[in-house]
Amino acid sequence: MTKSKKPEYSGVNRELQKVMSEGKMILGARETEKALRRGEAKLVIHASNCPHELRARLKKLCEDADVPFHEYRASSVELGLACGKPYSVASLCVVDTGGTDILRLLTSKVVGDER
Repeated sequence: MTKSKKPEYSGVNRELQKVMSEGKMILGARETEKALRRGEAKLVIHASNCPHELRARLKKLCEDADVPFHEYRASSVELGLACGKPYSVASLCVVDTGGTDILRLLTSKVVGDER
């Protein structure tokens, strides 16, 4: 795949760090679901090892709310570390980008479960 089709994950990690410091991100599956139901989420990211049932539920909520749904191609531990947390994060949602380019970076390709 070309670089325009596949985001560079060092870039994604950098943007996640920016959102953590400049914007607002909600970590965790239950909180992500709540944010989707309230209409607050602008982007949902899930780890590659996120449980299938949870992934399907989040994907359905994202489709209903017309919110981009992105698979982070690493484990939940690595997603947590990318967010600067010492624990695993199966899913998260971005509520306020804080002026970062994360939406442009992750929605410039087809988001979802395609591999």
